[in-house]
Amino acid sequence: MSNCLQYLSLLVTLLIATSLNAQETCSEEVKLLLSPAQVQAAITALKARQETHGRVYFYDTPALDLLSKGLILRFRDRAEVDLTAKLRPLPGQKFVTPSGVGDDYKCELDFNDGVETESFSVVNKYVTAKAPVTGEELSQRLSEGQKKLLRDAKVQIDWKRVKRIAEIESTNWTSRANPPLGKLSVELWVWPGGSIFEVSTRVAPDARLATFVELRDLANKKGLSLDTNQRSKTTIALGEIAAAHQQ
Repeated sequence: MSNCLQYLSLLVTLLIATSLNAQETCSEEVKLLLSPAQVQAAITALKARQETHGRVYFYDTPALDLLSKGLILRFRDRAEVDLTAKLRPLPGQKFVTPSGVGDDYKCELDFNDGVETESFSVVNKYVTAKAPVTGEELSQRLSEGQKKLLRDAKVQIDWKRVKRIAEIESTNWTSRANPPLGKLSVELWVWPGGSIFEVSTRVAPDARLATFVELRDLANKKGLSLDTNQRSKTTIALGEIAAAHQQ
């Protein structure tokens, strides 16, 4: 009987440990920016299909005070409408995974040109909704889980200074698996005066570097030029849009 109880105790401990480990594991995605001038060539070369359209709105102060602290507030109007609060901890900043934020919480690792970026986000989904205009209107749309994420991030927000600073047209495609790569996601962002073209794929843990090399080699093999700037598309887009507004 004692052996049976010891076995059950060990099994319970193992299940709890496995569950905790699964919660702490972030999904990983490798991203590569291509030249926006080669959109049609890339769509053909990668055999991308299932074209969909939408709009992406971002909220910040004119000086991008929230982005400078690693906070991103995004509203997407597409087949599925959603509002996302995302935190990208700054270099040297540690963020403890929050509890009680709800089922729409995600931890992600993005791999851009050899640089790994961790992010924590909570998504609030809608059947249909119009994009907020002001920061105060946006704050009223936040879910309890999103509010908790912002509190845990300890980012002070003056909602009166926050406004909708960017409206971006988004076009998405998907491509079948290109062995050894998995299915590719292709996305084009266009706004007045600029554009970004990204191809990405989800990867298994610890496979990001090899996958990045494979994705870059695939682009070279297809004759596709890489963008000279390989940072996150959100950082690039908001930086260019804010600079244009200041001018």
